[in-house]
Amino acid sequence: MGGEPHRDAAGGPPAYVIDGANFGDVTGFVAECNHTFVRAFGGEWTGNLDAFDDYLWWGDGEYTLVWRNAAKSQVDLGHAAMVDWLEANVRVRHPRNHPSAVVRLNRARRGKGPTLFDWLVEIIRDNEHVCLLLE
Repeated sequence: MGGEPHRDAAGGPPAYVIDGANFGDVTGFVAECNHTFVRAFGGEWTGNLDAFDDYLWWGDGEYTLVWRNAAKSQVDLGHAAMVDWLEANVRVRHPRNHPSAVVRLNRARRGKGPTLFDWLVEIIRDNEHVCLLLE
């Protein structure tokens, strides 16, 4: 049911469902989001977290984002995924941001600090017209 929101009988805001059972890494998460709601909003996300925040704003009014199998995603997008993401992105960061990215990378390598799952959840929850439900 990609791209089509679920609507409740009471006429509440639309709900888009991403399912952690459908992916096991950040590449899969990006594909799941594209399939589920980003394309419905007229975009194609490539994995940039700033762009992800932008796509969340593209929705037509308020909506709910349901993340099924979130516990699986919390493991799959844990510190190891954060290390992978930071390693791939430290090279392309603005030089001014490089030192802080290296600090985050070193912390993630030690299993400390936020995970990639934590970052994604924070980005979603910081968006005032998206209600995130972790299932």
